[in-house]
Amino acid sequence: MKQVHIMEMGSGNILSSINQPRTFAMYFSPDAKLLCTWEQYAVTKDTPAGTPNFNIWNVSDGSCVHNSIQKKVNGWRPDWLPGTTICGKLTGQSVQFYEDNDFKTAKHRLSIEKLEVFEVSPNIKPPHRVACFVRGARGGPASVKIFQYPKFTTGDVVANKSFFKADTVSIKWNKRGTELLVTAAVDVDTTGESYYGEQSLHFMSCTGETSIVQLSKKGPIYDSAWSPLSNQFCVVFGFMPAKACLFSNKCNKTFEFGSTPKNECYYNPHGNLLILAGFGNLRGNIEVWDCCRHSQVSQFTAPDTTCLEWCGDGCHFVTATTSPRLRVNNGYKLWHYEGGLLQTINFQNELNDVQWRPVPTGTYTAPLVKLVTSKNLSNMISASKPASYVPPHARGKSSKAAEKFKLDEDEPIIQEPLSKSAQKNKKKREGKKNKTPTNSSLSSEQQDVIQMAKYLLNDEAAQPTQPTQLAGEDKKIKSLRKKLQAVEKLKKQQSEGKQLEKNQIEKLNTEDSIIEELKKLGVSV
Repeated sequence: MKQVHIMEMGSGNILSSINQPRTFAMYFSPDAKLLCTWEQYAVTKDTPAGTPNFNIWNVSDGSCVHNSIQKKVNGWRPDWLPGTTICGKLTGQSVQFYEDNDFKTAKHRLSIEKLEVFEVSPNIKPPHRVACFVRGARGGPASVKIFQYPKFTTGDVVANKSFFKADTVSIKWNKRGTELLVTAAVDVDTTGESYYGEQSLHFMSCTGETSIVQLSKKGPIYDSAWSPLSNQFCVVFGFMPAKACLFSNKCNKTFEFGSTPKNECYYNPHGNLLILAGFGNLRGNIEVWDCCRHSQVSQFTAPDTTCLEWCGDGCHFVTATTSPRLRVNNGYKLWHYEGGLLQTINFQNELNDVQWRPVPTGTYTAPLVKLVTSKNLSNMISASKPASYVPPHARGKSSKAAEKFKLDEDEPIIQEPLSKSAQKNKKKREGKKNKTPTNSSLSSEQQDVIQMAKYLLNDEAAQPTQPTQLAGEDKKIKSLRKKLQAVEKLKKQQSEGKQLEKNQIEKLNTEDSIIEELKKLGVSV
């Protein structure tokens, strides 16, 4: 990219061109009067302190309104409060708010130590709220706090949720700006069950209610999304094949989808259709569901898809293969939720992004979802599944050789029976696991409560009382019984006429003292 061109879509005229050849990311203000650009931070010999890499431009004439240094790509994008000209920008450990697009002096400031991420509520009508993530310090818990603009003092917190397992978070508001979802993640899974760390999903309300979203299957949390109606949300979670569930805005599970290979979910703008998709390292399966009837409408396959977006009419959607995720076979496909694939456009060069042109809310009415017969749906599902691989020597033959290589990830894996030694080792491992005290039976919320209590009580008063005395007595009884068994063995050898050594005779003389000690410990001999 040599220049950034700003084009007026109605006429196709270029309004202005900006000489920013290293631009990495761009973002328009809601009123489309300003364009924000970010490029990689760089230091040279001539500029050891670096040059401003974050810029805000005037769309009409291409003039620079504001520039500053923003080293990290995370949190580079400023957020405007919807329906206003108030802009919030993360600077260090504070969020500075500017009014009327005047970036010379901040009107309000939200400053918290260890503040890393903030998200403004998407509701157009006030009150506007700001949620911010504060990383834990010196062994303390991390937290997400909600404030109401412009009251940002410590006593003005609308809602607060603390948790220990949070290196990074993702904050998602519902459209009304009344509730939000927080996906907290840590890089290391202490249970050792997942290579990709550990995630938990939390619910927060502006009324002060907080809760952890209980999921019925262990594994990663791939995606979550609010319905545009703000009355429910969808979560995709669990080891593959993953599950997906619908929850009400009170965190009650209302519907559970079947286990299929999926890792993303998308609501259409009207909230009556939901797409469950498996992209990335999955084969590109797309399931379209009716959110009202909780029934599947259609199913397609779009391999190598890197992004998906619904059209404003709620009927069409676009899938695309873009760079840098994939640098070959770039292009996009246009789909209808009932009719399937409508058009395919391929690009010889790299395609970086595909987006629908935004339309005002209320331009289109919600589509009327038709009932689909089970026969038509089964035909769609069978058509979307790839054919099973058959090796060359078994092709064209109706023999067991072809069935041997049949691959279906939905079929359960039948394990061979274990050998006697393997079963014995398995019992030993399970016995050790049962003896070892662990919190695996506790839920994530219960573990967080225990850890919070330890933190508040300096990690001493909250330590569970261990039966150390009882464990010591058990060890002593076991040792005394071993000695008594050795004495009995020596007595048997002596009765058989074997000559005992001096130390063995001394062991025989300790029999009465051993029995006495066992009686004191309450063991009858």
